[in-house]
Amino acid sequence: MKLRATIWVICLLVMGIVTVWQISAKHSRIDGDILALIGQESGPENAERFSDINIVRDLLARDARQAIVMVSHGNRNALETASRDMAQEFRDIAGTNNVSLPGFETGDAQSLYGLYQKHANGLLSQKDRDSLMNGDGQRLFRRALQDLYSPSSMISAQSLGNDPFSLLPGFLSELGSKIGQSGLVQDDNRFATPIIITLSPDVRTNGQEAQWVEQINDVIATRSASDAALHIAKTGQVFFAVSEASHARSDVQRIAIIATIGVIMMVVGVFMSTLPLVATLLTVGSGLLAGITALVVVFDSIHAIALVFGASLIGISIDYALHFLVLPKSVGAASVRLAHIRPGLRLGLLTTVCGFAALAVTPTVLLAQISLYSISGLIAAYVTVVTILPVLPHRDARDRSAIRTIYAHIDNALLKVRIPQKQRLAVLACAVIGLITTVYSLPANDDIAALGHGNAALIEDAREIGETLGIGGNPQFIRIDGSLVQDRLETGEAVRTALTPIIRDSILGSLFGLSDVIPSIKRQQENRELVAKELEEPFGAKLRASLPVQTPTQHTESDFLEPDPDILGTIPALASLQHGETDIIRLGAVKDADAIRDAIADIGNARLINPRETITAQFAHYRNWATIALAASLIVAGILAIIRYGAYAGLNVLAAPLIAILIAVIGAFALGVTINFFAIMALFLVFAIGADYAIFTSESRHHGQQTETRFAVFLSLISSILAFGLLATSSVPVVNTIGTIISIGLACAWILSYWMCSIPAQADTTDSR
Repeated sequence: MKLRATIWVICLLVMGIVTVWQISAKHSRIDGDILALIGQESGPENAERFSDINIVRDLLARDARQAIVMVSHGNRNALETASRDMAQEFRDIAGTNNVSLPGFETGDAQSLYGLYQKHANGLLSQKDRDSLMNGDGQRLFRRALQDLYSPSSMISAQSLGNDPFSLLPGFLSELGSKIGQSGLVQDDNRFATPIIITLSPDVRTNGQEAQWVEQINDVIATRSASDAALHIAKTGQVFFAVSEASHARSDVQRIAIIATIGVIMMVVGVFMSTLPLVATLLTVGSGLLAGITALVVVFDSIHAIALVFGASLIGISIDYALHFLVLPKSVGAASVRLAHIRPGLRLGLLTTVCGFAALAVTPTVLLAQISLYSISGLIAAYVTVVTILPVLPHRDARDRSAIRTIYAHIDNALLKVRIPQKQRLAVLACAVIGLITTVYSLPANDDIAALGHGNAALIEDAREIGETLGIGGNPQFIRIDGSLVQDRLETGEAVRTALTPIIRDSILGSLFGLSDVIPSIKRQQENRELVAKELEEPFGAKLRASLPVQTPTQHTESDFLEPDPDILGTIPALASLQHGETDIIRLGAVKDADAIRDAIADIGNARLINPRETITAQFAHYRNWATIALAASLIVAGILAIIRYGAYAGLNVLAAPLIAILIAVIGAFALGVTINFFAIMALFLVFAIGADYAIFTSESRHHGQQTETRFAVFLSLISSILAFGLLATSSVPVVNTIGTIISIGLACAWILSYWMCSIPAQADTTDSR
């Protein structure tokens, strides 16, 4: 037995070395960003046609690196001074990659000037295009002459050669407003301007978001205090993420401290020794280590939610240790005590493993990670109990401990309830019907907005920035699909034409797509024809007579501007506008999504995508798969129980966790808890731990230690309530959901293990002491 324990300890050491090496060498990374959770489906994928969720994930990942600070003041000069000073202070903060002031600095569009020059005669602002289409070329001719002799003119010989009528500046000016970074805005005698901050990519990966946000807040607080007329608002995913993390961290720390102290007091109070505590920690620790090792070996990126759920599921392993520890020395040597509980441990492990294996076959990487972590960890915990715990010194539980006294009164009360076999089957049948009905009738809410705590101040700032500047908020976009890039560009132009009235009516703040930066060849050809007909023919000779250089009058088709990686890489905002055979049009300040859908309804390859709705649908997809996996787990558990105990007793074992799940769902719903993906995952915990309660209670009939077994189950319930039930006190909705469901479910499963798997009174007295 000592040899097996030694071999297993060596295996655990190897696991630890592998895990540390994988993480320290950055072969595996832990990702806590919710964006890393979505769009990671297994299976083949078309590389040219991305799914909505993958595009949403990419766009939000880019937006996550951007923060917006809006500064407003009644005096324009004071606003400019404060904005420039704040921008410089933001630049000096570690983790800031770039800071721009669209209201007072040249925007990204200016960097395209060199690329646009030789294509200038095909690039027209909408205002200039409308003038030419209305036959008002003379206005543009007069403007060109004024620009030519203006003292502040930046016209050069090169620009005159390519753009004699100075049409390109108008196109660039319009492009700057389309990019979506609003400049200086005047509203109710106040001026407002944004400061656009881009974070370094390593801020999130290095866990520096909280420190960065703190320094940003310090700058804002200092500036606000220095000028009472200065108003500052901020928005960005990083601010919301830090706020949510702060709430969650404080809750988890409080709960973890209480739960840890509670478990230590329980174990020491029952055994009056630290040795059982060491054995318990070894069991749980080995499970955690094996689970993490499995993940870092199989996956390159591991999501924090998988770690949290996996670690919670490993809490089941404390049951395995307690069932061995509560057996007294009088039962026999360590090998004899182990032989008493090994069949129950095996069946409990097999039931749980089969249940969570159902998650592994879903097409969702998150569920696969939870499955692998749980299965690996529980197997390791089982091996620790059967190899290491038997060689450790044993301490019997105290007969007169306070916990045991309380347990004895509850135990006697519950044993008095007897439910006849036929009624048990009837209850089980009703529970199955009720569970199926509940699945189809209870409303679910997978809205991601309901998962977090929320921050009223940040929400108000985001609303104010959206209304004032037309930026920020829910980044909705229009998706355009097509195998030919020119077809997509023409569709983008049609979308802008359709939505222009919507913008005038303030239903939509702004839109920006690839066709705004690079017009289609068809549009460029039309523009050239307009320039030739309305400007070149009537005014070309007059203009050239005033120019010091010769200008060409003909342009070949090779001069048309087309999408090119060099052009797309010039402005960071352009990088997210093309995904394989899909183009994206970004929208700002959307007030009526239905009006936009109606406006583009006749444009076949264009459709509106709402990231919030898309992510919500993805979580609904996860919830459906998790529900199917849970149903499969119950069926497998029932089959295993019937094989082990026979039809009647096996169905009784299944009834305990199944009824507990039903009561947990109904009870949580009655308390106002949202039914979502995380609620279903909490039900997995109820199933796994509740099944163990029923299995261990039923197994005690075979080895005759019913009283000790029920006491071990009682201790398991206390540890589980301490570990999970306290989550119900969290202010974070998703954490509260998990805690509430587990608390209700485990309490019911424990009581039902008495009533559905009751022990004959004569058998129960054989081991009473």
